[in-house]
Amino acid sequence: MTPAFMDIFKEWADRYDFAVNGNDLEYKDVFVNYPFMLNEAAKRATGKTIEFGPGTGNLTLLLLARSIEVIAVEPSPDMAAIGEAKTGIEFEQGDFLNFDAETADTIISSFAFHHLTDEEKEQALKQYADILTADGQVIILDTMFNSEKEKKEMIHDYTEAGSHNLVADLNREYYPLKEVMSKIAKRQGFTYESVQLNKFAHLQILKKKKFKQPTDLIGHTPLVELTHFDLPADVRLFAKLEMYNLGGSVKDRLGINLIESAIKRGEIRNEVVEATAGNTGIGLALACQQHNLALKVFLPEKFSIEKQAIMQALGAAIVHTDASLGMVEARRQAKAYADETGAYYANQFETEDNPASYEGLYQELKEELGTIDMMVAGAGSAGTFTGLAERMKPDGARAVIVEPEGSILNGGPSGSHRTEGIGVEVWPTFLKRDLIDAVETISDDDAFRMVQELAQKEGLLVGSSSGAAMVAALKQAENVQGNIVVIFPDASDRYISQKIFKSKGEL
Repeated sequence: MTPAFMDIFKEWADRYDFAVNGNDLEYKDVFVNYPFMLNEAAKRATGKTIEFGPGTGNLTLLLLARSIEVIAVEPSPDMAAIGEAKTGIEFEQGDFLNFDAETADTIISSFAFHHLTDEEKEQALKQYADILTADGQVIILDTMFNSEKEKKEMIHDYTEAGSHNLVADLNREYYPLKEVMSKIAKRQGFTYESVQLNKFAHLQILKKKKFKQPTDLIGHTPLVELTHFDLPADVRLFAKLEMYNLGGSVKDRLGINLIESAIKRGEIRNEVVEATAGNTGIGLALACQQHNLALKVFLPEKFSIEKQAIMQALGAAIVHTDASLGMVEARRQAKAYADETGAYYANQFETEDNPASYEGLYQELKEELGTIDMMVAGAGSAGTFTGLAERMKPDGARAVIVEPEGSILNGGPSGSHRTEGIGVEVWPTFLKRDLIDAVETISDDDAFRMVQELAQKEGLLVGSSSGAAMVAALKQAENVQGNIVVIFPDASDRYISQKIFKSKGEL
């Protein structure tokens, strides 16, 4: 802080309280509602608070009265002596740029920040951003001008009124423009709000900007209404677009929960192994990244090369199994590897952690729609269906599970199918039969034809399991009135190599 200001502090020490109480007529407009302004500043302070330039301690008293931990940093010994006697606490020697404090929840000042040049203000806020907690804030109560024109007009008016000391201060001190303060704050990572409290004073609130972490993008996916398909009267159809998760599918929710639940139970050492056709592997890879865990994935070699490439890009090691033996063989090899090495076997097909992963999805749908009359979801591991059905059926919702031809839920024989991500070779251990109101078995041709229709009618680029779920929802629409929710697990871009937009007859 400029040494010249130390003389000003010495001059002001004895008459500061005289002025703020309205006894100095030149400064009456500056401090016209001083108690109100201090209260407005004090009530916004939270947590551990550093007060810069506490002066004679008027704001400090209000902070202490609110049981706030206050570190008062004052450059002027003369001011500090008065403030310490008034507040009963010891003021630390320092200023806005030179202080001894490591962390704070709030940094606050009243009628002092203007002693810094614009460059020093920027330097100060840069320092504060480093020591403030994640929800930290800076509160500045001080004189500020809305524009250069306003400043010139006020200097002219007070010169004409003979307020020479006030005019000298206005010309000498570094009172900022609101636009300048806003830009400085935003450059240093703060949001900026300003409330004008009198002709001169503004209460400025700067809060640290909160930026999302990548894993914050898991969940809270969009829900859209589909309006270009024929539906019975009194039926509305909504799709939950799970491709908007970070890893591009509903299985991101599963991956995070499988890993974090196992960690809480102390079951993971340093490696995770799983059998998956792709999306669960991507979700697990994202979760393993967060916890510095290795991931090995066993999958039939026929599945989407796009999903395999994504898993590898995220750090997963891939082991191909015989495609003719399906997921049963991939699961056998994954478990054998876990038994041999001690790696944690995620076992999505049997763990109760799987359906539990969709509590968040259920809550989102309830908040968005309120009433859900029917839910339609595909069955791969059956975790999404089970997790939602367990929560929705007590509310009266009809639960429809979807499989491709070649899946066994409807009693048909196990066999190959083009529709990826769903299809069951062995009845999932956690899938209770009384949760199911209807099983819809959808042909590959119908599923892939619907993928094309969704693109052409709704502009939605979805995978084949979404196409199958949509066909099932339209078939079941006659059996319900009200809101139908269909889960679209992923997007079409990871199935381009599988000719996602072509039915069997077009291949």
